[in-house]
Amino acid sequence: MAPLSLAAPTVDNTVGAVFLGMLGACALFGVTSVQAYMYFHNYPMDSHWNKTSVVVLWILDTLHLTLTIHAMYTYIVKGFESHTQIIHIVWSMKLQVVVMVIIIVLVQSLYAVRIWLLSGYHRGFLRYLVPVAVAGGFTIGIVFTYQTYQQATFEDLTSIAWALDSSLAAATLIDFFLALCMCYYLRKSRTSERQLNSRISTVMQYSLSSGLLTSTCSLSALFTYILLPYTLIFIALEFLLTRLYVGSFLAMLNSRQHRPHEDVSRTSVHLGTVNFRTSHPSSDGRSRTDSDADSEKYTALPKAKDKKTNGIKVHRVVQVV
Repeated sequence: MAPLSLAAPTVDNTVGAVFLGMLGACALFGVTSVQAYMYFHNYPMDSHWNKTSVVVLWILDTLHLTLTIHAMYTYIVKGFESHTQIIHIVWSMKLQVVVMVIIIVLVQSLYAVRIWLLSGYHRGFLRYLVPVAVAGGFTIGIVFTYQTYQQATFEDLTSIAWALDSSLAAATLIDFFLALCMCYYLRKSRTSERQLNSRISTVMQYSLSSGLLTSTCSLSALFTYILLPYTLIFIALEFLLTRLYVGSFLAMLNSRQHRPHEDVSRTSVHLGTVNFRTSHPSSDGRSRTDSDADSEKYTALPKAKDKKTNGIKVHRVVQVV
């Protein structure tokens, strides 16, 4: 039995919808690119794991947008006078589904790793449920991708409605579950230090907001497909969903307190200099100073300052060059 639809397919809710989704995806791609730049600018000394994750996500996001633009060019330009070409699923549209699943699973896995590390300080069974949930979502994504590649037209997608509904529902539940677990362990990590608690609250807000944002987008795509199965509005929402996953992870990384390496160097070098004169016993029993010891050379050290030097005070440290 064919599924019921609240609206018949038209140019507006098919090609027009995915075209608007592509424009929104391009705008969000600019946001994620700025976030990636801010990350490398503000956290130059961050771990290689985080840097590699950001680079891989940005490359996958770029690839997904490129495939989306190619698909839109095929439907809008090449298929302008051919209605039969519009109903067929072009290869770039199928490949962007693969990239979308990879991005979603990768971002969810990165969140799962952070939850696992946070849960190491607190006892609980949630740390074991998180990887199981992500693995289950990955399995559903593989099944959905395989079923998508077996279909030739958009009308054929109704035969795999169960796979599409399952993938969107799983993404919604997993995102919401990861956001709750992250906030739960972050809340348990609160201490008596006000500044640390403030940073934890900020990360909690970003985690919860990003989880709710991606869950809302997935849920909207799910309801749109259920209510309007013969339109392509749900595909337009999926174009946005991929950008939201990448942007949510980058926003969480950028929400941390950054301490640029340049600031540390500037604090430790440009506070002033002080000369030390250290007496050394000579072989003849006579004491000699640093000016007499030509073979030894000492570096100039920062002088102890007042409260304006961020509380840094050097008592007596000598470094031999």
